[in-house]
Amino acid sequence: MNILPKFCRSNATVNYSILNRFKPANIYRFFCLSLSRDDWYNVRITLDELKRTSGGKSVSSFNKKFEEYLDIKPYFVDNGFYYPTRRNIYHIPAMEEQCITISNKFALIELDAAIKGFFIQLLLLSQYGNIELIKKNIIKAIGIDKKTYDKYIIKLVGADLVSITTPLTLHTENILLENDFSKQKKLPKKKVNKIVEIDDNGNIIIPK
Repeated sequence: MNILPKFCRSNATVNYSILNRFKPANIYRFFCLSLSRDDWYNVRITLDELKRTSGGKSVSSFNKKFEEYLDIKPYFVDNGFYYPTRRNIYHIPAMEEQCITISNKFALIELDAAIKGFFIQLLLLSQYGNIELIKKNIIKAIGIDKKTYDKYIIKLVGADLVSITTPLTLHTENILLENDFSKQKKLPKKKVNKIVEIDDNGNIIIPK
């Protein structure tokens, strides 16, 4: 049984650029992680908490896979032990122009992480892939084999998320939401004191 995190957003966004960057299971885990973001798109949860939301197998390799993408940095918590407890802070990428917004209700559907990640890939393709959602196009776009594709589709049909039509029909009601860029990540406020310069032609040089 999947459990939503204690401090959970109502939705999370997934950028189209992630489509082929990670395996389906990790794309879904990324979505689950994003549900715990703050206003600055930072996440401070443990891997055990992530696993309770995403379900599936061990997530022990998650940090290694996402170290660069999420700019993972350590921080330490004083829990009264001799040594402070090490935790990680994850930095969720900002919303890109091509992105989708998914309801947290998707996390409550009982399917394997890999199958749910595959469905996210289908959602991304349906919005920005510029392809007809048929088997050969999907396999080529995502880079999976035919056997895995068939296995995932059968499971999605059983969960009433997909209908086998030509092209595929995705059932997205209460799952795929409208993008709201007003909810974009907040940037940290910094005091910047810079002197405006003027070049030899009298033009203002804007400080960077």
